[in-house]
Amino acid sequence: MNKPVILVIDQGTSSTKAFLFDKNLNPLWNSKIRHAVVRKQSGWAECDAEKIWSVVLSLMNTASDICHSQSLTITAMGTAFQRSTFLFWNKVSKRAVTQAMSWQDNRAKEVTEEIVDKSDWIHQTTGTPLSPHFGGPKFLFSIRQNRELKKKVLNGEVYFGTLSTFITNRLTGQAVMDESIASRSLLFNLNDLTWDQDLLKLFEVPINCLPDIVHTCGDFGTVSIGTISVPLLCVIGDQQASLLGQNRWEAGETAINFGTSGSLLVNSGMSPVKISNLVSSILFSTDSEQLYLLEGTINSVSVLFKWLEVFLGISHEEMNWGERCHRETDGILIPGMNGISAPYWTGEFDTAFFDFPENCHPNEYVRAGMESIGFLTHDIYNIIQQKTAIKVHDITASGGASKPELLQFISDLLGTSIWSSAGKDMTALGVARLVAEQVWDGIYRQGEIKRVKKFVPTMTENKRQQKIQRWENALRQLNIIT
Repeated sequence: MNKPVILVIDQGTSSTKAFLFDKNLNPLWNSKIRHAVVRKQSGWAECDAEKIWSVVLSLMNTASDICHSQSLTITAMGTAFQRSTFLFWNKVSKRAVTQAMSWQDNRAKEVTEEIVDKSDWIHQTTGTPLSPHFGGPKFLFSIRQNRELKKKVLNGEVYFGTLSTFITNRLTGQAVMDESIASRSLLFNLNDLTWDQDLLKLFEVPINCLPDIVHTCGDFGTVSIGTISVPLLCVIGDQQASLLGQNRWEAGETAINFGTSGSLLVNSGMSPVKISNLVSSILFSTDSEQLYLLEGTINSVSVLFKWLEVFLGISHEEMNWGERCHRETDGILIPGMNGISAPYWTGEFDTAFFDFPENCHPNEYVRAGMESIGFLTHDIYNIIQQKTAIKVHDITASGGASKPELLQFISDLLGTSIWSSAGKDMTALGVARLVAEQVWDGIYRQGEIKRVKKFVPTMTENKRQQKIQRWENALRQLNIIT
């Protein structure tokens, strides 16, 4: 008799991964295919949705072959996606009619500047700060710049939505957007969990251009994989899934996830907590249950070190930024290639350097890049501590960029202990948990998190304050803070 498994597709910024999990949520197989983010001009970042669709198909077919060779049967599947990547596609052919504008894309900056006076209302309605990274501004910019696209929109020929919705539509025929990812559209009312009519009017979005909103868990339709049909039972944002992969089900439980970008993620319980400059969204939802997430996003993590490879003339194979970070520095680097999201929400700017000595060692720049991630994590954490009643506790870090040197620096700045996770693919595990709950008997929300190392603060308070002061002085010089 074949062994039942769950198929998970984890579609991220720079690659798409596939996994097969057994009933004990052990990963039996995984594979990854990379894809490119193209920057045609300053502020633009986009990817080819059709190529990503082909990659998803290829990974599913490979998973099917693996199942045949190892006597496995796919019982159900789930997906996680990068969240703020939007595109237009044809309703009939289901083919993309534009490139997918990445979450890193800043082309709609002028749109947001026109309506900055509505920032507070938008945040209170959506839980999300006004930013060109999100859906509404991208929609309005696109139809202003492309008359043919606007005609298609007005004729009801196209959908506008996230990469998750585009792929789901291709997989199952259903045009739906789950609630965790809808939060990134600036069109979604977090109070009543519907498309908001006033926001649709503000960004000139016809309701028939949008997919239906659904829970993160439920019946998304069936997917053909080889000769079988498999139910798709979960579509969720990748960072939300990573928090659940860490088994963070209770209010206040916290995780850090560092990949291409990063996030400080706090389970805020059964009600949304809206704090200026942070994102409040659905963590996950079903017909009978929903939890909320409070999040601070960091745009440049792994992507920062790729930028430094070019800037410093260091090959990717020689970067090894974790090792290079052992060299201390008083210099401050503020990454501007994708702008800063939480808690400052700037547009893209030239990466800035402060207080570096002449002819300093390249590793000082690498160390300062690493420290910039820690400083932003600290600033996000401080806001949560100061402006909410959430008792943040038991912080666990995961993701390929959760290097020991970075986690130690964050522990020093936060003045609290941080654990590193034993597993790097917490996003896939989170999806597997949510699907397993729907198809198998068993409890998938219990058990200890597998952790590797506990980092505790070792920096002196005097040094900590000096470093934070240098960081804040640099932010002031760029007019990011006053």
